[in-house]
Amino acid sequence: MKDKKIDPDLEQKLIELPQLQAGKGVWQNKHHEFDVYNHTLNYVRHLKKMTADSEMIVAGYLHDIGKPVVKKIKITDGVIEEKEPGKPYHEFDDHEKVGARIVRKMSPSLFHKYKLNQERIARLVEAHYIPMKGIKEMRKTTNWDDFVLAYRTLNETLDKTNLPREDVMTMFLADCLAKGKSCADIQELKSVREAILTDGQNLKKVYRMQKEMYGGKE
Repeated sequence: MKDKKIDPDLEQKLIELPQLQAGKGVWQNKHHEFDVYNHTLNYVRHLKKMTADSEMIVAGYLHDIGKPVVKKIKITDGVIEEKEPGKPYHEFDDHEKVGARIVRKMSPSLFHKYKLNQERIARLVEAHYIPMKGIKEMRKTTNWDDFVLAYRTLNETLDKTNLPREDVMTMFLADCLAKGKSCADIQELKSVREAILTDGQNLKKVYRMQKEMYGGKE
């Protein structure tokens, strides 16, 4: 049930999942203060402040389980990027799609026991990174028309998930907040979320903000 408070026993089972534990010590990039595991716990803390939807909270625990599977050390100009010596940063191509596949392959009994929709949770995991991908395309644009096109493309992609925009953008905001103090673009990301949920009422503000920050270079 969507509005039922998540069972503490279920939360403990999720935390103990090997797929979740595998995120310990997997560092992301300069925009993330925490490793994948602690980012996930922080993500859920923020998510619980925004929703009581137990399926979304379960999706929050599972949203990055694809990262340890696809992780690849980040190398720029032949040099390994590191948080500090011995703690390399990583790239995670298609982590959200891989994560969704993992969720779909998990034992249905876990979801049935707590009356959860496994497919909806998988779709939330798969969709949580869509806004960030769209925002990166918006940042690259150098004029208003291309910016609007990128924004509309993001909206169309969100609609294809067959999930409420509010749900996807709530997952997205929790992800942004869970980056911690290392996240320097939080106001931009919040403004994009506002635009998505208000049919673009503040879109020109987002455009000006992105051009000042990136000048067409993501």
